[in-house]
Amino acid sequence: MKFEEIKERAAKAKQDGQEIIVVLGLGFVGTAVVANLARTMAKAKRMFFVVGLDRDDAPGREKVARLDAGRAPTYANDPSLETVIGAAVKEPRNAIGTTDPRVISLADVVISCINLDLVREPGQTEVLDCPTAGYAVAMKMVGEHMQPGTLVTVESTLPLGCSDRVLYPALCEGQKKRGVDVVEDPPMLAYCYERVMPGPDYLDSVNNFWRAFAGIDKRSSDRAEAFLAKYVNVEKFPLWRHKTIRAAEMGKLLENSYRATNIAFIEEWAMMAERVGVDLFDVVRSIRLRKGTHDNMMFPGLGVGGYCLTKDALLAAFGAQKLLGVEAELPVSRRAILTNERMPLRAVEAIEKHFEGGLAGKRAALIGVTYRPGVADTRSSPSEIVARELVKRGVEVRAYDPLIELWEEFPEIAMSKDAASALTGADIVVICLPDAHYKNYLPDLLKQKLARGSIVVDAWSLITDALGAHCAENGIKLVVYGRGDVPAMKA
Repeated sequence: MKFEEIKERAAKAKQDGQEIIVVLGLGFVGTAVVANLARTMAKAKRMFFVVGLDRDDAPGREKVARLDAGRAPTYANDPSLETVIGAAVKEPRNAIGTTDPRVISLADVVISCINLDLVREPGQTEVLDCPTAGYAVAMKMVGEHMQPGTLVTVESTLPLGCSDRVLYPALCEGQKKRGVDVVEDPPMLAYCYERVMPGPDYLDSVNNFWRAFAGIDKRSSDRAEAFLAKYVNVEKFPLWRHKTIRAAEMGKLLENSYRATNIAFIEEWAMMAERVGVDLFDVVRSIRLRKGTHDNMMFPGLGVGGYCLTKDALLAAFGAQKLLGVEAELPVSRRAILTNERMPLRAVEAIEKHFEGGLAGKRAALIGVTYRPGVADTRSSPSEIVARELVKRGVEVRAYDPLIELWEEFPEIAMSKDAASALTGADIVVICLPDAHYKNYLPDLLKQKLARGSIVVDAWSLITDALGAHCAENGIKLVVYGRGDVPAMKA
């Protein structure tokens, strides 16, 4: 939509008592933020007029067009997302999209949801890069356009020190270019990291979840706290105000690194259980009964995927070393990332061992390609690691996932319309996810479709004991992560 029309609509919204919010970046987080703010009400009135701003390139323009058409700019399998955005765009018309950065001049608050990637070669955690310069350019652009007194909040995951060493100086530089005396009137910057939970409650997790934040100074912290309290359910989920903006950055990174390390820890016990003949799922379930101390112990699985757990410990290390100039060995966290990265390869190794290395011409079915059950997100999926390694070895790979029609990261892989189609003629089956959608019917399908000499790798113990016995009796090799009690295949 043209800037002049947005400006006119924003002016009317201000007259109606709404704050003008510009959300920078319409990806997974930005889409949820736009929808949540657009639906926020107080005393039966909408509180915010929300402008989604994305880059003026083909992907950015497509996202903006989707928003203006009342559709989610980025897909998430939460049906309420489309409903909320559709309603906001049509009536009361308090959500709109654009690629014109001049809309920043209209904003009371700018929320940055720009994606920031870590760059590294797999298999090592020492040589790291993170393109913070691009984020600095974006912050300078915000500073050039925004009015003094505008609050800028950042929800992206950042390296340690990025807010005060990279983003704030860039914001100041932009304000200076605009002619603002940043000593007398410094810009307000706060880090309010997202805790969006992918899945069917994606939208509600923006405001019905614990949020933590900090500003670059007290003035910024106070303003951020007041803003968050307008849309977060603070009665049920009180805000946490960190002492410094750098502490808030660490909070996000430590939170995800802790979970990634938990997952890596259970992997070594899974291999132990397989060697000594124990069902680790049985063991973990018993330990989880200790509520409050052990009930978050992980189960074995194919590996770690998604945007956060695969990189966040390394963002902490990169920031500490490159931006702050201090040592950041983090040996446990680095080792955990490498352990998690190797977990999918165990499936490939088991398959190679079964066929004695002769995989060329074999046909494989991967069941589940997203990084998490019920989440339509394939970024950094462990399934992709398995698929690529099998393809390298000459295997024809097909896949099935109820949430995915096209595997964007690996479009060469044919996505089957159902699990039965994927399994037909398969020599190899890898159960990559414990998705409830196929959990109940998959065992029967495996009985029907698999022939003697084939192999099933089950990373999540979905295979029942009865099916395990069937596989053993019918010459089908069964490998279950974390289970050493699987009956041996009979010749």
